Amino acid sequence: MHNTALGQDAAMSVYTELKVQDMQDFTKQFDFGKLKGFQGVEAGVENTTYFVSFDKTETVLQIFEEQGFDEIPFFIELNRRLSEDHVPVATPLANRSGDRLFTIEGKPAALFQRIQGSTISPISVEACGQIGEALGKMHAATQRYIDLKRENHRWNQWWESNVKRVIDLVPEEYRTTLKQQIIRSREFVDASVSLPQGIIHGDLFCDNALFYEGQLAGIIDFYNACDGCLLFDLAVTINDWCSTPTGRLDADKTTALFSRYHALRPLTAEEISHWPRAAETAALRFWMLRLVALARKREGGPKAPPHVKDPNDFLVILVARHADPQCDLISA
Repeated sequence: MHNTALGQDAAMSVYTELKVQDMQDFTKQFDFGKLKGFQGVEAGVENTTYFVSFDKTETVLQIFEEQGFDEIPFFIELNRRLSEDHVPVATPLANRSGDRLFTIEGKPAALFQRIQGSTISPISVEACGQIGEALGKMHAATQRYIDLKRENHRWNQWWESNVKRVIDLVPEEYRTTLKQQIIRSREFVDASVSLPQGIIHGDLFCDNALFYEGQLAGIIDFYNACDGCLLFDLAVTINDWCSTPTGRLDADKTTALFSRYHALRPLTAEEISHWPRAAETAALRFWMLRLVALARKREGGPKAPPHVKDPNDFLVILVARHADPQCDLISA
């Protein structure tokens, strides 16, 4: 493994280790000038990521360890179109032949423009407004991408099939809550087919947005993107960006996010009426996601996640949405 200065060794925990010659052989197909250096990034648990510096630009190389060659073109094309539609995302870069999908050690790979910025903390009202505007712009655009298709692999069939696997990890007094929410969310899933659809991000949490000097620089990590209900994606985003430690929504943050979203992709009256179930279902999705990760860690094996965030963060949000969905904050 090599740090930014070529030839300087630095042990990093990435899955696909590239030597200097490997990177030189790969990067010579691009017109970005001389390769200055590269550095492995300790980020994520699925893909290998390198920061790659050229004379003319800064880039990010991603090598996909889990997904196949049939899946990656969707993500590359989605980011390319969003970039063209002025949504702040990492642009996938082409070589001299116009190719954007590459092979490194038999695995699919892609090179992206590096976004200058970092995650923001604490979350401000203005940051919530900016992320709402970006998500509204994204949803307005993806409704037109009717030829781009990817199934939602973590929809109701997924969480319903994993209940038995995780039920003993749920606090005993909330096991009935989980089972009842499965039923409530199935009703939302059935109803959602009549609501506006498009390609959703699926995971637009605070750690998937980069800010620079107070401005949103880019949205990253589209690997949960798929066809889906736009209201659900909005609920996922609001639950993460706007929830207080008690699970309730911060009124100022929610109003800022929703109003700037709504200005670009106005919600229908039917969508607004489904807000309570959408917010609950968004909380259920990530409660289950973390519970399954905890079960995988318990089960062990080479693909067991090393670290799992607390599933009860989303139990707190779910209980708060049951008590009061705060519909007054989601209205035209």
